[in-house]
Amino acid sequence: MDYGNQFTKDTLRNLLDQTPDIQANAHVRAAIISLLTQKNIQAIPYTYNAVYWVTGAANSLAAGATNVPVNVNIQADADFLILNQTYDANTANAARNNSTFVVPNVLVSLQDTGSGYMMMDQQTSVPNIFGNGQFPYVLPNPKLMPAKSTLTVLATNVDAAAGYNLRLSFNGVKLYSYN
Repeated sequence: MDYGNQFTKDTLRNLLDQTPDIQANAHVRAAIISLLTQKNIQAIPYTYNAVYWVTGAANSLAAGATNVPVNVNIQADADFLILNQTYDANTANAARNNSTFVVPNVLVSLQDTGSGYMMMDQQTSVPNIFGNGQFPYVLPNPKLMPAKSTLTVLATNVDAAAGYNLRLSFNGVKLYSYN
């Protein structure tokens, strides 16, 4: 699908067709239908992040940390369409370059808390659902997060020795309606 700067009604209809009509998607489908009633939709690139630190914060990913939550709050100004996901990681702020690319030994789960919909059956490895900047993980179907909704990320560091600074990025477009 073409998710250029200007959204068309066909683009939104395709997205609605790809979103199963089940209870867990009710709020998403309602948001898409609301967008379909608008005269024009402007798609502006945007990124939301879930950030974890090695130590010193409630969202610490020290070695062995389990089910550490971070809430990604979608702003009230626009719905957000996630198109791809990327990550960036380092071990305790260690220096790095392209030959020392860090692959975190971290499992995550994602939940759309507006609907309670779990986006996976169990925690999965970060590289399975997040790519890097050069090779992002493109979602099989874009995920619409309505304005004022929350995406909760639970992370578990399964490494016995290393702690990670980890940034999980949800890249996509904010959908603004105007006449």
